[in-house]
Amino acid sequence: MSKNSKKKPIAYTPPGGSKSPSSGPGSKSEARAAAAAKVLDADKKRRRTIVIAQVAVGVVVIAAVIGGVVIGLQSSDDNTASATPPAAVTDDGSFVVGNPDATVTVQVVEDFQCPICQQFEAAFGAQLDEYAAGDDVNVEYRGIAFLDRASSTEYSSRALNASACVMDSGTEVWKEFHEQMYLQQPAEGGAGLPDSDLVRIAEDAGASDVEACIDDRTYADWVKATTDVAFDGEVTGTPTVFVNGEKLADSAPATITAAVDEALAS
Repeated sequence: MSKNSKKKPIAYTPPGGSKSPSSGPGSKSEARAAAAAKVLDADKKRRRTIVIAQVAVGVVVIAAVIGGVVIGLQSSDDNTASATPPAAVTDDGSFVVGNPDATVTVQVVEDFQCPICQQFEAAFGAQLDEYAAGDDVNVEYRGIAFLDRASSTEYSSRALNASACVMDSGTEVWKEFHEQMYLQQPAEGGAGLPDSDLVRIAEDAGASDVEACIDDRTYADWVKATTDVAFDGEVTGTPTVFVNGEKLADSAPATITAAVDEALAS
């Protein structure tokens, strides 16, 4: 996105198994195509995994009811009522990086711990930047935190809280923070980045006065509430992409550009 001099390339392995070449005729387009194919394939696998997980959860709930076990869960409505959102987000928790008055809006639902979101950013981030820089297509990022189980320190929630802390520093700072969070994404199954690293990434991006906000998890209640609200709607995993409020079948770049082109033509 911004500050191109700080970027580090992410290597991708296409479905064939070998890494895309870094130079030579057609290598850039081949690399983009390979990255797009990987995003689509991973997206399909993710959706199958989510369905299996939802079925498993349903079985557990039924067993609990039969056994006379009552589990109390606080409703998302209660969470929303008690959570104070960052001043910069929209009503649904999105951060706008494009023209809010554009005729077409692309909304990306993401989780900073999600490896497929990292692949998506590598494959389509530049196109989203191009959309956001123009007048016709607005871009919104809607962060959620549902992958806390993939780390031992609730990294998804801590990362989204840090993102909320950075929003007050402005769009360009947040975009740099967003990019670096994926470039420095920790592997699943570990502790995730410590808060000190989140502060460092935020400050390197240009944010100020964020250390206390990150350390204290100022937006923890909002993080939970906005995640609950997303899953009460049409979101079933990440990345999920909407164009003018319509959920797309997948997050492949070709699917998104086709939907945007159709919306612009209508």
